[in-house]
Amino acid sequence: MGFVDTDDMNFTSGKEKFNSTKAYSSSKLAQVMFNSVLQKRLPPEAGTSVLCVSPGTVHTNVARDLPKLVQAAYNLIPLFLFSAQEGSRSALYAATAPEIPEYCKALKADEWPTCAYISHDCRPTRAAIEAHNTRAANEVWEKTLDMIGLPLDAVEKMIQGEEVINVTLSIELQSCST
Repeated sequence: MGFVDTDDMNFTSGKEKFNSTKAYSSSKLAQVMFNSVLQKRLPPEAGTSVLCVSPGTVHTNVARDLPKLVQAAYNLIPLFLFSAQEGSRSALYAATAPEIPEYCKALKADEWPTCAYISHDCRPTRAAIEAHNTRAANEVWEKTLDMIGLPLDAVEKMIQGEEVINVTLSIELQSCST
């Protein structure tokens, strides 16, 4: 996994040259962190399991920003990579295996720092150690909600049946009507 720069989650600051492999790695870590906070915020009575899955190494265009020689080698090794269909196995397992809800409940009861994580071989496993950083995970949560214009207590409000207003969209609509 990578490192999440919460000040530049979209890689737009220009601090570094964009690299698709680094961006992918950072986005996967951010996904685990965000979902881990979501899992903690959902009460048990919500009956919702939160987990992340790894498709494994799937043949995609992720090598597009790598040096040409590396791209050529990458294109020669499809026999060692999963197809998109093969990569979907872990997601299908996570969505349909009857033992997954109990596994998620057990992690939550043990106050495990991350949400459930299913590996490419359809087995529960530990997320990367970087994902266990609860301070960084909360920063990712807060920054993500800010980026999409939702209040920090959006989940709690939705569970209570309250309406949640997208602050950014609301401001844009108000300025368009004046």
